[in-house]
Amino acid sequence: MKWLQKNNKYLIVIILFFIIPGYSQWEENNEIEISRDEIHKYAERKYIRNNQRDTYRYYEDTIIDENKIVIGNIVVIKGDLTIKGEVDGDILVIFGDVYIHNHAIVTGNITSIDGHIKQYEYSIITGNQIETSSTNVFRKTSYNSESRTTTWKNSFKDKYSTLPLGELEDRVLVRYNRVQGFFLGLELPKNLGRKYQYFSIHGFGGYGFKEKTWRYQLGVDRYFFNQRDYRFEIGAKVYDLTDTRDDWIITPLENTLAAVLIHEDFQDFYRRNGIELHISQNWTIFLKGTLYYRNDKYESVSKNTDWAIFGGKKFFRENPEIDVGRMHSIIGEIYLDTRNDHQLPIRGWYGKLIMEMSNSKISSDFFFNQYILELRHYMPLSRGERLDLRVKLGSSEGKLPLQKLFELGGISSLRAHRYKEFQGNRMILANFEYNISPRTIAHDILFLSDLRLILFSDIGCAWNDKTNNNLLDGFSLLAWEHFKSDIGIAITDYKGQYRLNIAKKTDTSFNPITITFRIAKPF
Repeated sequence: MKWLQKNNKYLIVIILFFIIPGYSQWEENNEIEISRDEIHKYAERKYIRNNQRDTYRYYEDTIIDENKIVIGNIVVIKGDLTIKGEVDGDILVIFGDVYIHNHAIVTGNITSIDGHIKQYEYSIITGNQIETSSTNVFRKTSYNSESRTTTWKNSFKDKYSTLPLGELEDRVLVRYNRVQGFFLGLELPKNLGRKYQYFSIHGFGGYGFKEKTWRYQLGVDRYFFNQRDYRFEIGAKVYDLTDTRDDWIITPLENTLAAVLIHEDFQDFYRRNGIELHISQNWTIFLKGTLYYRNDKYESVSKNTDWAIFGGKKFFRENPEIDVGRMHSIIGEIYLDTRNDHQLPIRGWYGKLIMEMSNSKISSDFFFNQYILELRHYMPLSRGERLDLRVKLGSSEGKLPLQKLFELGGISSLRAHRYKEFQGNRMILANFEYNISPRTIAHDILFLSDLRLILFSDIGCAWNDKTNNNLLDGFSLLAWEHFKSDIGIAITDYKGQYRLNIAKKTDTSFNPITITFRIAKPF
């Protein structure tokens, strides 16, 4: 491509961000020098039965939060352990207490040495509970043997993966948009369940008060083999949705707040009702492949309300029309996820390749093939620095319906440009963020130690290839002037969830500055 030949330095930067192995393995582990005495040594041998799994050690009070899962054994030394989520493994606490809260799940044995185990009424423990003293760990002849001191790294961390961890309780859905008005519903999330629970029933139901229509989704999945390490799954869904494909741009909560408070509805909607069948295979807890069959009927929906608390004389945009009809499609998906957290990752990889086929051979009103590849990498550089990178590519063959076209511009994509300014059957997008904590520069300057600074850059292009006979058609004709770009700065809270963005166009001087406020990471 011409733009690559002229600007190969940008390609080199992208490749280096992905392949530098030293930084990608860095973790925020603390080196702690502790007494590795005979109690710890013999207690692990005696009470950690499944030693084939990873063992995570911690040397202070430790909390497993709600909706988190740890796959492996936990050892806490001279601290208390509080469990609100799920642990799939054995637990050993030395010189501390164990608290198992309501709705927590432990699929293993729990042992407390010189401490107590306190189990709440609605928690689940499938193994044994043992309270013992340190003198019972040893034979009398070895109790007074000399201990030794050593140093090792604390590697305890919560695991996040492709597994559907779900929620421990039902969730109430409250949303607002220009099509449904206020939508109230109840969701039963998909959940992996306990060790011998092989079925998962999930879905939601609710009512849109301005649309005056009930919407629902009901699914059931059946797991085979080991649920976590090598899970094969078959499932089905039936649904009638006021749907959107814009969740990657803005979260439903953000969109609701924007619609109610500032009279801006960023998502576009359509009706999709039908059935889905799928089979999937987890090769590891981080890598999953899925094959879907969908039989969907697509319909356009209209704007039904213009109410908002603020916004003066502003009006909501009209909801765009789509190509209506019956779409039968087959979708293949490969999904990789090694991020340490779903919403606010600081390390790991995310990758997804989606291929969708729809044509008359499977009785569809539409004829197209669509391909989407997305890669993200979260790369810590030091305790206070991180690089976040996303590359997203899209292409197609045949005639894409309007609801399947690629759209770029505005929040989460090209942040200094107008919302959905660019559209087509081809897409390239790259986002870079350099995240730094002021603590790496100075100490305790007013409130600055609780904030982080982000320098970012976006570059991308969406366009139509008129031939569209091959997924690579149109890419070879790209030149650098076809791309749109911007740079910017963001100020966030320490976790990176709440952020003020100031973005400036670098490809044009027309309306160059855009300021936005977000309550979620853009990627």
